[in-house]
Amino acid sequence: MAIVASQPPIRTPSGGTTDQVFQPLADCGNGNPAFYHQFFDEFDQAFSFTTGNTYTITGTGSFAATSGDGGLGLFTTTGVSSAVETIQVVTPSFTVNSQPKKVFFETRITTASAPATTNILAGLISANTTPFTAIVDGVYFSWVGGTGLTINSMHTSVLTSVTIPAAAYTFTAAGQQLDLAFYITRLGDVLAYVDNQLVGFVPQSNIGTTNGPQNAGAVARITAPSLPTAVLSPTLGVQTSSAAIKTVTFDFLNAQKER
Repeated sequence: MAIVASQPPIRTPSGGTTDQVFQPLADCGNGNPAFYHQFFDEFDQAFSFTTGNTYTITGTGSFAATSGDGGLGLFTTTGVSSAVETIQVVTPSFTVNSQPKKVFFETRITTASAPATTNILAGLISANTTPFTAIVDGVYFSWVGGTGLTINSMHTSVLTSVTIPAAAYTFTAAGQQLDLAFYITRLGDVLAYVDNQLVGFVPQSNIGTTNGPQNAGAVARITAPSLPTAVLSPTLGVQTSSAAIKTVTFDFLNAQKER
């Protein structure tokens, strides 16, 4: 990944706000934190790794904090084929079938195992302890080792899926970073963003360079799918398709919806 120094930040000494002049926090320089319903986890705090606190943690392996830059959560499966380890925010709190309200999801993955025999789920999914076999509702990415990456909208077990172009990303060896994000527009389209760097200072001049971001904007779209009406939770999951232990690290988990 290319290392680029960020530009000096914009300075607003009296703050900034998302409220209009007629709204209650119009003169609050700290903005209105209620403008979006948001969930964000840097995987810095111990309670994220004990089931029943932030997450329902399921599987035969483990989900644990690991040392590294930025706060990291490490998924480790057992060495049995189809072994699974998943986390899901305990209480579902995101609806996505509510146009014109926009919804956003973003996460960062680094795999320490062979991606060709590792399966990964990431997105907003209805309450589920077995998401690799029984998703009923959700909007989510699915990486199937040896097959590729898709963006999916599932409504009452009816799936609409679009394949992410293989040229849009590199995820073939241990240690490679993959950023995944989707944006549900006010019209209900699902836009998928995939790259080795979606977060941070990304100047346009770096797009397409060696080790730099490869894409400018969304790389796939599901046009006006039948979006799920169920209440969904941020969810991450890892599964091995071989009889070998798999380890995958997530840097952060982010979901936001307009109020």
